[in-house]
Amino acid sequence: MRDSVARGLVFFLAWVGLAPAACGSDDAPASGAGSGGTAGGAGSAGQAGRGGGAGSGGSAGTGGAPVDGSGGSNPSGGSGGSNPSGGSAGSSGSGGAAGSGGAGGSGGSGGSPGPSDLPKPPGSGVPRPTGTPGNLTVLDWAGFKGAASYTFDDAQPSHVEHYAELQAAGVPLTFYLNVGGGGENNAAWMRAADDGHELANHTVHHCRADLTGCGGTPLASKEAEIDQCSSYIKDHYGQTVWTMASPFGDNDWNDPASSRFLLNRGVGGGTIAPRDNSDPFNLPCFAANGGEAAAPFSGAIDNARTGGRWVIFLFHSILPTSQNWYAGVEISSITTSIAHGKSLGDVWIDTVVKIGAYWRGQKLFSTLTPATSGAETSWSWSLPPHFPPGRYLRVKVDGGTLKQGGAALGWDDHGYYEVSLDRGSLTLSP
Repeated sequence: MRDSVARGLVFFLAWVGLAPAACGSDDAPASGAGSGGTAGGAGSAGQAGRGGGAGSGGSAGTGGAPVDGSGGSNPSGGSGGSNPSGGSAGSSGSGGAAGSGGAGGSGGSGGSPGPSDLPKPPGSGVPRPTGTPGNLTVLDWAGFKGAASYTFDDAQPSHVEHYAELQAAGVPLTFYLNVGGGGENNAAWMRAADDGHELANHTVHHCRADLTGCGGTPLASKEAEIDQCSSYIKDHYGQTVWTMASPFGDNDWNDPASSRFLLNRGVGGGTIAPRDNSDPFNLPCFAANGGEAAAPFSGAIDNARTGGRWVIFLFHSILPTSQNWYAGVEISSITTSIAHGKSLGDVWIDTVVKIGAYWRGQKLFSTLTPATSGAETSWSWSLPPHFPPGRYLRVKVDGGTLKQGGAALGWDDHGYYEVSLDRGSLTLSP
């Protein structure tokens, strides 16, 4: 208990010495939080989950990361949220609910499965095109109208306390973990990994890039803070780490992130369009300021759907909890917005790595110049560094036969072919 209280005191002192800034800092939204993000709701229901939240109790008063300030990109200190408790003993975690809806297959209607694990968009019975070969088009957001990701920062005790409700919402989530708290919630994060959620990098001690404002004694370098966090997640939870979120939204994390990950989430407000110029190593978000009802988040999903964009939500503490470290939001506000997105049926709700890989794959494909040989057209590409394997794009053509590795691709009656990005080439012939 004394160790937990001491760690909580460290986090509290770090917090009061570093006033959080605005906009979903990696941990602290403020006046500029990414409002009005256009958003994508979820597809129809995902596959059944393997059980509810982690039965492990809430963490024992070890503060995770210090609360952050956000403030657009590279926030400077703004006014803070509520004091992180950190020192007080964590309340016991709620018991794991049995078999509520799983994290897997976010939304989409049924139909015969394709080679990918992407959810099915609504609508089926689309006949295979039989026109003149040509006019290859990559479908935005895997055939959905928009996309949304729910991210939770700092490996907070309140995330563990409310894991059962989050799991029951039935969509894959992304948790950005700090791992310097002593492993009190290892069982909970193992369960989250098992349930199909993304566990991603938020550094070991949640420092600024100059190694100040840390929730504990920093490691020797910012690179060590990143690398040891990824190693811990891989070794303890069995997940390769593909994405990061910059502590405090500090832009000086962007360069080391770009040499290690596919994507890095910042804290500036905004949403992402297919093939746009959003920086993959400073992705914008819609950050919760604390105390919101569900309406702002549901509205952001509606806006993303209307605009054909991807909204990334950033949450910190989940209420009710005795450890409201920063910008607490009621669990019902979060889950009600998820339910709203799912009810739309044509919004893809998934992890940052899955939606982000599709986004980056589509951007890559849009830059390719096809080669023609007789009646055959072909495309070739090399994936960017740190690109996860097993990812696909969905495409349509006016007619002809699409092939990869000499084998014809099957037509999905939801209106597309699925193209393996691992293959590195695609051919269209009469």
